Amino acid sequence: MNGVEITAREVDFLYERGADPGASEADRLNRRRMILGGLVRSELLAQKARASKLDRTPEYILSMHTAERGVLASMAERRLQDGVESVSPEEARRVVTANPSSFAERKLLVYDEVLLPDVDLPFLDSLNAMAGRGASFEALMRRVSSRKKAYRRTKRALASEQVQPAILKVLLAQKPERPLVARVEDRFAMILVLHSVTSAPITGETAVRAASGSLGSARRKAAVSRGVAEALDGAKIDYFGEFAPDARRDSLLAALPEPSEARIGFRRHRLLKAGLALSGVFGVGVLLLVSLLGIGRGAPWSPFPGAHSGKGAGMRAIEKYLVERPVLSPLQRVLLFAVSVSGLALLGFQLLLVWGSASPLELFGSAAGGSLAGFLAGLLYARLPLSRWVFRRASRQMLSLLLLLLILAAGVAFTRFSFG
Repeated sequence: MNGVEITAREVDFLYERGADPGASEADRLNRRRMILGGLVRSELLAQKARASKLDRTPEYILSMHTAERGVLASMAERRLQDGVESVSPEEARRVVTANPSSFAERKLLVYDEVLLPDVDLPFLDSLNAMAGRGASFEALMRRVSSRKKAYRRTKRALASEQVQPAILKVLLAQKPERPLVARVEDRFAMILVLHSVTSAPITGETAVRAASGSLGSARRKAAVSRGVAEALDGAKIDYFGEFAPDARRDSLLAALPEPSEARIGFRRHRLLKAGLALSGVFGVGVLLLVSLLGIGRGAPWSPFPGAHSGKGAGMRAIEKYLVERPVLSPLQRVLLFAVSVSGLALLGFQLLLVWGSASPLELFGSAAGGSLAGFLAGLLYARLPLSRWVFRRASRQMLSLLLLLLILAAGVAFTRFSFG
């Protein structure tokens, strides 16, 4: 069109955003033609705007910047939501069972709600006295109007799950058309009057689908909130002009997004715990690996071939034991294999437990640091008289391996308790 292409991919993209899976072939084709018609008209107007040089105005630049920000934010939200775990039927049924007021005991309520921002205790006492003597809701409202009190009256028709739990409890305890005056601390007061309550239960598979949708929506919102909070806590934000910080004024106005020192401190503490836990477990894991290699090759220290070459007094002292090294029985070799598999499984589980508590690079650094510490500890252990004493008997070797495995399991259990 005037040298500009409108592709089928554009039509597909817009169609899929609002597609109805149950639409007939005729409806689908008609919808796609409407989309294409809209694109043609938009492109014609866009070409006309360019011809009038509207694409060089400040309004165009700001609009494009705002649109780009909105599109990227929407894409980021979808990316955060894509990683949310789907709701299983069992989870949905547990939600149904735990929330009878939203499902089996669900009700539809019609009531009037009047909010009074001025907490005038003597006046509220007079309203309560009127209600106690059987005054109608309209009589109370006339009293409010005569005293020229500011108020906001709203008539609501809501399902029980849409009403705040505290208000729902009060309404269900009231008789219809009997007004109730309540005060919410010193913030505001309200007058409530219930007009009708109708039972509207949701049961069976309908309830399960509703619970699944509600729980899934809550999880997606929570994922987006966490993502925004993490981005906010990692950002540096400066406000200027009328938005510059002012403690006296800001307490009365809408809050602006700012990093949370409490969340930042919590994340740092969690990161530190994850790093220490991962380093400690990988250190013990490497020490266990070194011991396994040494026992398998018949030397207290054997991460590399020739490591016990006899250089140094400690290594020379080992040489005299090599001819007397114990021969492992088949059962002991099976035990070696079991310890090896268990150690690898524990290391994998440890990594899984702390995954997400820090960036992959930070986790890799902690694991590498712990592994190096374990390597050096194994090297030091091989030069102690204790290692040669353990090395003399296979039973002592097996006990040392089991002790290291127990320490490794304790470290993983501690991490599970801390991050579970």
